Amino acid sequence: MNLLIPIADFGNYLFLCLLVGCIVLQFVPQTKKPTIQFPKPLLLICALGVIIVTFVPVLSLILFFDDTVGFVRAANSVITTTQIGQGWLFITVFAIFLWLTIYLERSKYIQGFWIVLIIIAIGYSSHVSSQSFVVGIFSHTTHFLMVAIWVGVLFNVSWFSRSREHWSEFLQWFTPLAIVCMINIFATGFVIMFTIEAPTEYLNGWATPYGRMLLLKHISIIPVIIFAIINGILYKKASAFSHYDPRTWLKSECVILLLVFYFTAVLGTLSPPYEMDYAAAQTIEAPTWIDWLLAKNILIPIEINFAPTLLSVLLISVALLFLLLIIISYKRMSPVFATLFGGCFILTLYLGLMFSCVLYPIM
Repeated sequence: MNLLIPIADFGNYLFLCLLVGCIVLQFVPQTKKPTIQFPKPLLLICALGVIIVTFVPVLSLILFFDDTVGFVRAANSVITTTQIGQGWLFITVFAIFLWLTIYLERSKYIQGFWIVLIIIAIGYSSHVSSQSFVVGIFSHTTHFLMVAIWVGVLFNVSWFSRSREHWSEFLQWFTPLAIVCMINIFATGFVIMFTIEAPTEYLNGWATPYGRMLLLKHISIIPVIIFAIINGILYKKASAFSHYDPRTWLKSECVILLLVFYFTAVLGTLSPPYEMDYAAAQTIEAPTWIDWLLAKNILIPIEINFAPTLLSVLLISVALLFLLLIIISYKRMSPVFATLFGGCFILTLYLGLMFSCVLYPIM
């Protein structure tokens, strides 16, 4: 079940982004966007898929209490008394209404109404809302909505558009929209992160799997920004070439965004540093480098100091070189290599930062 939860969360991000992007594009005139053919059956599958994938964490909690009170009582208790269970009930109701609205081809305003309610319900059932109810719901809902609008439009245009027509007109409104979404994403992301983890503990959090996955998520956002600059700002310089297809570069950006979604999905299954129980630690020895790189067997409180070495500086320099290679790949019209270099950047920068750390067990 622990393996299914990240997959379910990943699917939830994907389904909602496709739904939100499709709904947002309905508000855009045909002369301001390329021709997009999103299959209606796939849209209906996404609406029902949200119900299924959001139930997986609920089922995991039910099974946790199954041995003590039985499945039926555990299910009744989890669904009716916990935020995650209640949130799933709201999501189910709203998703059914959304499915009916899409199936009957009703107003785009009604579709937008139901999708916003689904995202609010997800914010209600989020981990951050259990830490700070009002701030948590508002920040998580806004964060998720901005991500879904930005990434959803990207997914729809890059994978379901049939031509490059009206591309300049599309970028005229989408580029400022993406900038506004990214500003909101960063702002609410900091609120969410600092609600769960104190800013002063960010570096020490790298000693936990949660901190590592959070670091990977933050690192993976950097190549996304590079691709966003390429697709939104540098496009005009390459549009003169007849063989240039901006949709392939949007697809490359989407691939890196899928990595961000994966890191976020895994992050949701991990315990924040403040929930770590070090009382049962059986060792007072610092972890080995293998344990450190894999974030395993770290059973004691650790203080981390940032002290770059020759190896770490070399790795970070190589990571920056991979960013430069993304730009060079753009000049060479090689989106596949640009995507590969983006993945290499994430890996090398992560390793460079890990080898820059000095560990001190706290006695």
